[in-house]
Amino acid sequence: MNTLYLIGGLLFTFASQAFAEKRTVIEPAIMECQYDHTAVRDTLDRSQVMKDQMILRIGKNVSQFYSWYTLQGDSMWTDPTGRKIAIDKTLESIRTRNNDNLICKRTNGYIYKSYPQKGIITTYITQGGEDMKTPIVYLYFSEETPQQTWEMQDSTKQVLGYICQLATTRFRGRLWYAWFTPDIPIDNGPWKLGGLPGLIVEAYDSQDYYHYTLTGIQTQNLQPVTFYNYWEKVFEKTTRLDYLRKDRQSKDKAADKLKYTRYDFLELDYHQ
Repeated sequence: MNTLYLIGGLLFTFASQAFAEKRTVIEPAIMECQYDHTAVRDTLDRSQVMKDQMILRIGKNVSQFYSWYTLQGDSMWTDPTGRKIAIDKTLESIRTRNNDNLICKRTNGYIYKSYPQKGIITTYITQGGEDMKTPIVYLYFSEETPQQTWEMQDSTKQVLGYICQLATTRFRGRLWYAWFTPDIPIDNGPWKLGGLPGLIVEAYDSQDYYHYTLTGIQTQNLQPVTFYNYWEKVFEKTTRLDYLRKDRQSKDKAADKLKYTRYDFLELDYHQ
């Protein structure tokens, strides 16, 4: 992650010069956490895993969570110079059959906690584009910060040198295991997880279809908490459940064109 983070810093500098109008600073950041993220993309073949690097950037009032690869893809594909670099990397990945450094969207969406107001989580996300006939739409939905009822467990371990305690909760159809550290008394964590007396440094569901592991923390020379809109789109309002149901329908409809469809989303309550 250190190498990726260095590259990300260089790309962010490049993007800052080219896309100043495509970013809106919300507030200064006080901490930035990097997480390795894996998501099983075929529950019948667990070797099919999407790997990502996630960023949790925390400010005094607002935090944001997003994919490092998705941000770099958005920033580079919307700039002529960046697009050329992205195309070259795409061709290289095809030639070498290695997609590790492919500049493209991985985890979809940007999640903002306590934005645009305290107690609200807002997700900005795309939908569609599974094939050339399906247009991409730009959507957002807001929800009250979900209440997660955690049960503290006796287990402890170290993650990156931090003493962590295990807690479990059932949240929107999945049983989650979360390791948090009281050494960092910040109520936050990857994705929408939170509500513990310390930063969540590792989290995974009971089937380990989704897994987040902290790989690094920075508290100096941070980029601000920022609203990103590199494609300069007007986002249409929807609801979380409508988004999930339509996304499931869209993926099922295009199942013969997609490589992986035999998996479900992080949130399962849209089935109800």
